[in-house]
Amino acid sequence: MSVVEKLSIEAKNGALLSIESTIPKGTSKKVFEMLQHRLHVVHAPHRWYAAEEKEHGINQPRVIGGVCDCCLIGGMQFYGGATYRSSSDNNNNNNNNKKSLGIPMHPVTEIEIAEVTKVIENAHRYLQIAFAEELYLYCQANNMNFPELRDALNTKWNVNILEPREGIGGHCLPKDTKMFLQSSKSVRSKIIIAATEVDKDYRIYRQTRAQTDTGHLI
Repeated sequence: MSVVEKLSIEAKNGALLSIESTIPKGTSKKVFEMLQHRLHVVHAPHRWYAAEEKEHGINQPRVIGGVCDCCLIGGMQFYGGATYRSSSDNNNNNNNNKKSLGIPMHPVTEIEIAEVTKVIENAHRYLQIAFAEELYLYCQANNMNFPELRDALNTKWNVNILEPREGIGGHCLPKDTKMFLQSSKSVRSKIIIAATEVDKDYRIYRQTRAQTDTGHLI
């Protein structure tokens, strides 16, 4: 927000401000108000997978939303070079000749949708890992070989059981999953809450196992 305060003083009228960081729902409109509606504000959540940079780097489709239609038009032109027109826009847009980054973009009509996409993507990944952790605990409780079960399950085209490791960590997944849970005051995801409990149980099991065994997963 300190950067936004500086921009509100120094940025030229009509400039484009794109927020790529993961942010709580409603942040973009707050930024727009701080800028006194002088700048176009869009949110284009960051997407990048370093292991497959070509497919999931610059060529990875990205979501974008604008506070207003004019914001989204400017954002689409900057990122993808495409012209976005709302249903109420009957005028021709002459920005097609401007240079762009050439990134495939998926525009959404409400900027809150763009804001929650990133946290939900990471919450979904959190669920996938938690399910793998629970399967591992299931195998331990029932004297079954987890790697063999996982390999067998993953022979089906639409099944991809992940490998549980030391627990769900990293910079993004726990933080963004918590952000998703806090994004709604009236409806909270029961399945996400259950997944956080699974991860706690899994971590406790690993700690207990480390104290009584070699500490390595079978």
